[in-house]
Amino acid sequence: MKLVEQIKVVESVIGELKGENITTINVMQQSEDMEAIIITTGRSIQHVRGIANNVSIEAKRLNMPILGIEGAEFSEWVLVDLGEVIVHVMTEKTRDFYKLERLWSIEEDED
Repeated sequence: MKLVEQIKVVESVIGELKGENITTINVMQQSEDMEAIIITTGRSIQHVRGIANNVSIEAKRLNMPILGIEGAEFSEWVLVDLGEVIVHVMTEKTRDFYKLERLWSIEEDED
């Protein structure tokens, strides 16, 4: 499955479950291990857990690789590693604290 299709699948699952503020970041220039990061916010710990669980169920159904799931036991922040695509599902408080979008954004070089 191509990267664009994988991203669409993940974004669709998140959208169906009413994940909030979905952000997709292309990280091909910053990482050799992954190509895209998708970050979304869940309204509660249960919502975060449900979104991450459904992403992994749909990935399995479509034979997408699942290399790991981290954080499901606490569910403030659940990471689903799909190889080329990494999915971060976080509570609003956790997302505000870690600011992953800033960490992975590419700043334009000023010449």
